[in-house]
Amino acid sequence: MSRIGELLHKYGIITRKQLEEALEKQKKEKKRLGEILIDLGYLSSKELLWMLSEQADIPFIEIEPEMLDNYLIGKFPQRVLCEHSIVPLYETEDKIYVTLGDPTNSDAIACVKSYTTKEVVVSGAEPEKIKELLDRLFSAQQVEAIEVNREGRTIIRITDNNAKIEFIDTSGKVKMHKSAVEIVISIREKEGEKQNDRHQ
Repeated sequence: MSRIGELLHKYGIITRKQLEEALEKQKKEKKRLGEILIDLGYLSSKELLWMLSEQADIPFIEIEPEMLDNYLIGKFPQRVLCEHSIVPLYETEDKIYVTLGDPTNSDAIACVKSYTTKEVVVSGAEPEKIKELLDRLFSAQQVEAIEVNREGRTIIRITDNNAKIEFIDTSGKVKMHKSAVEIVISIREKEGEKQNDRHQ
């Protein structure tokens, strides 16, 4: 009998009949019991996460936007955080505290450890909430500006994560790539040229 299934039944989250139905279905499908119970509508992802955290003696937290540390999050690749539902929360001199959509996912924890030499302290949070907060955070870091010139509309997209700028013509074809640093230098050089012209 599944340990997680017995705990869910013990805490009154599912009935014995629902557990037996899920176990029978698990024999035919290569899925975890928790996933099957969610598919059957007998369990929510939040309830499953709470039980997994309880089983592994890992704290479960209700993550909120004000808990996000943009500087700390910026130390990890966006792809890694989104793929594994990870949110770094805060760090001390020797520890870094992170919350995961699946705090029992050893691959995700190992991935976090590969980016820091500090001890990683794990907690669990609702996966849907983590996804919502990460989507909101990374979309807010993207800035789009539109400029009209003789050639037609030019769209300039600036993304903080990779500091790349794309110039796109009206046909949608990328004309060239430049880094944000190059653009800043170019603007400053032009400003310097204008000032020199005024003094001449």
